[in-house]
Amino acid sequence: MRFPRFLAVRNCRKRSSRSFALGLVAGVLSLVLFGGSLMIISLQNGLAQFKERLGADIIVLPREAQQQGRLEGVLVQGIPANFYMEDSCLAVLRRMPGVERATPQFFLASANSECCSVPVQIIGFDPATDFTIQPWIHESFSGSVGQGDILVGSGISVHHDRMIKFYNIPCRVVGRLNPTGTGMDTAVYTDMDTIRTMMKNATDLNFDYFKDVPAERAISAVLLKTAEGFSPEAMAEAINQEYPQLTAKPAHGMISSVGQGLGGITGTIGVLLFMVWLLSAIILVVAFRMVVNERRREFAILLVAGATRGMLVRIVLLESLLVCAIGAAIGIFAGSAVILPFAGMIKTSLARPYLLPDAVSILLLAAGAFFVTVVSGALSAAWTVRLVADSDVGMILREDG
Repeated sequence: MRFPRFLAVRNCRKRSSRSFALGLVAGVLSLVLFGGSLMIISLQNGLAQFKERLGADIIVLPREAQQQGRLEGVLVQGIPANFYMEDSCLAVLRRMPGVERATPQFFLASANSECCSVPVQIIGFDPATDFTIQPWIHESFSGSVGQGDILVGSGISVHHDRMIKFYNIPCRVVGRLNPTGTGMDTAVYTDMDTIRTMMKNATDLNFDYFKDVPAERAISAVLLKTAEGFSPEAMAEAINQEYPQLTAKPAHGMISSVGQGLGGITGTIGVLLFMVWLLSAIILVVAFRMVVNERRREFAILLVAGATRGMLVRIVLLESLLVCAIGAAIGIFAGSAVILPFAGMIKTSLARPYLLPDAVSILLLAAGAFFVTVVSGALSAAWTVRLVADSDVGMILREDG
């Protein structure tokens, strides 16, 4: 086994330009396989996290907010927005048959001025009734959220003093939430009392967010959990018919809206992966066929000198494994250097939830791409070298003079 290994390494070094070209094909194949698979899994993870974090069966908004698609902008893309309705709507919705739980949420965009440290979306919740945000909070924070306390999404940087100012209210960062791959990662979360104070200060500072709705009575959304036996679709339709100033939407409908086009994106990436693999396999087969044809006399001399046909196959296989392994490793490293640091930019450009898998999954994905690339190269080499190994040695030597 030492002689085939020695000869394979020697041939790779001696024919460096050929080895570089074959390694480049293997590198492109591994980069696309790893990068494309990672993007598909990240998109699927993001949508699953968005579905889990939404938490409610029905979401009720002011009609103008739904018409402008502002909630999807806040939750998916992290676009700050302000929209409000009076809190009397909450009491009305709670009395509806089929409503098991109802909780308000408050959306307040911080200002890009001296009264605020950073322009972000602030989301307020009622700790007494909330059933959507607090389960997420408890995954990473075990304490209680008091007056002036805030929690930040995973995409927000915090100063060492852990203090942020919103509408001249100093707030203490008490925790950081787990990532979701959505716009919720760039938002700030606080309780109802704190955001009510912010809303009052915003009004005092002449920010005209609330229009005809008094700031002390303004809420942005009502999230409903339906009782057993009641259909979210039917209840949402009933709310839309009975309260024209509101718009109710089943949560799974919003998930479908957010996921619209996701199948097209993942399908396109999947087709690209297959086409790149097929094209790379064809290129490797053609390349190894050309290499083997150029080395027919070399192989024939080795056979005359006593080498077995199996040894020829091992030599070429070792060459292909060495070249493809190095190329695949470089391709995976390049894919990691492009995709992992710029996940936020990819999420923004796709305008879809996008959440990278954990480190173990990424390593397994890299190992899979490496294995497929190396095996594809080895099979291409093995198939072509068999053509020479099975040929007549005397005929090869006569043909080559």
